[in-house]
Amino acid sequence: MKRLIFITILALTLFSVSCTKDIGGNAEMSTVDFNVQTAQWQELGTWQVAGYGFYVDLNFPELTSNVIQNGMVSLYMKSGDSWIPVPVYFYNQTDQYQFQGGYFYRMKQGVFSIEYYENDGQTTNPGTQIFRLVIVQPK
Repeated sequence: MKRLIFITILALTLFSVSCTKDIGGNAEMSTVDFNVQTAQWQELGTWQVAGYGFYVDLNFPELTSNVIQNGMVSLYMKSGDSWIPVPVYFYNQTDQYQFQGGYFYRMKQGVFSIEYYENDGQTTNPGTQIFRLVIVQPK
């Protein structure tokens, strides 16, 4: 009986020690809503050649090296009354024409870039768009 009690106490002690984890502090989250105006989009590539599209580079001092290395960044795009996550892919087809396209993003310290492409080499300027950037900054 003493042996059974000893084994039970030992098992509980080992289980408690092995399941304890220190996950550290918290993180700060910030949300930035912004518009990209039609005139801000820059051409990328050569008209009617694969890879032709538009991009915009935006200054975001919130994108520190700590955020890029240890945090998290998510981009959303306004669509009607909803927010949709980027990257966004779409397919458009009419009786005479079809193409695929999408929005993509990349970042480096202090700079956030959004790109827009259509696969037909005839990408048109995406016009004014509303975006939301969510930044999780670890402490």
